[in-house]
Amino acid sequence: MSNLSKGGTKKDTKMRIRAFPMTMDEKYVNHIWDLLRNAIQEIQRKNNSGLSFEELYRNAYTMVLHKHGEKLYTGLREVVTEHLIQQSTKKTYLITLNKLIF
Repeated sequence: MSNLSKGGTKKDTKMRIRAFPMTMDEKYVNHIWDLLRNAIQEIQRKNNSGLSFEELYRNAYTMVLHKHGEKLYTGLREVVTEHLIQQSTKKTYLITLNKLIF
């Protein structure tokens, strides 16, 4: 019998189904990060013609979705830092910096 037939008030009771918590295998996370790191390095070399930005976005989103955003952030920071150090050790660093500022 429903709450209305007993003289009670109708309660708004919604059944909620929670998503099953999924975890990513650490091996798979490392594989995704390796793909992203290689793609970032190709972009830094201005050789991005064969890359699918949609796929790269999906992989990055998947890492964040499965609570691996910290690994993505620190890895990206390291790759960019390494690239900047390599570029800054070249003699053209000041010339490039000068072009960017002025």
